[in-house]
Amino acid sequence: MNEPLYRIFIVYILIIAAVSVGCTDARSLSSQVTSSPAPEIISTPAVLKNTIIPPPPAPAITAGTTTAPAQAKVFGTYRWVEYRNNITQTLPPNPRYQWEMHERVERSRETYTGTPSIHYKITETADYPEWVGSVLTHTANGSIRVTDRYYEASTNTFLGGTTTETIMGTAKPRANLPAVEQFSREDRPSYEMGITPFGEMNITLTGGGTESVVVPAGTYPNARTYTGRFRDGTPVTFWVAPGIPVPVRYQFPNKYLDGEDPFQSYELIGWG
Repeated sequence: MNEPLYRIFIVYILIIAAVSVGCTDARSLSSQVTSSPAPEIISTPAVLKNTIIPPPPAPAITAGTTTAPAQAKVFGTYRWVEYRNNITQTLPPNPRYQWEMHERVERSRETYTGTPSIHYKITETADYPEWVGSVLTHTANGSIRVTDRYYEASTNTFLGGTTTETIMGTAKPRANLPAVEQFSREDRPSYEMGITPFGEMNITLTGGGTESVVVPAGTYPNARTYTGRFRDGTPVTFWVAPGIPVPVRYQFPNKYLDGEDPFQSYELIGWG
């Protein structure tokens, strides 16, 4: 393999390794989902993507006003939501590189190991790069990882779950996820969405002005910005559009990924 192609190959190997660094913890729990009636979907009106519904009455917020909690401002009720996760990082000696994954969150009420909980099913989909002879190819949607986590809101506890990864149609053995007592969701960016469980965050935000935001779900000319920090100091910015139950965009630097100055930006694809 000549030197330029070898360097490109190293970049892709490092990138594949980097994506899981900010998302993983020890996985040892052997509990499985107990038998239960059909899942009860968390009640919310279905909303077609790209459709802006009439906004509910909004609290009076002016630029520079500090408000809390975050959940009341940037998250509402949803059953599913999908984002494009843009990741930019530099892996020396290679130049800065941008790539993306699609993240889909499905939320429902279920029973796990005998405890009523909120089930978060997160599906990560990305292209898969590989060498065919001396040619680097990309297989669309060749990498798929499905994570099922169960969360008990009243105690702020993860009860456990499983994760399964499929590469080029071949599924790897299912891994068990541990129970995490009193998970501090505001500590730092974590797991697939950076905010886990998605929508349950509670930090102080500062309301800013409005600006136009273009994402795969559409164009939102009056998206309001909100800024805050995780407890580790990581800054996070949200863009919230009237009538949309989830941020149309949010972003933060993620020092827990590999490389220099890694940065993530999540852009809304759809919700319901």
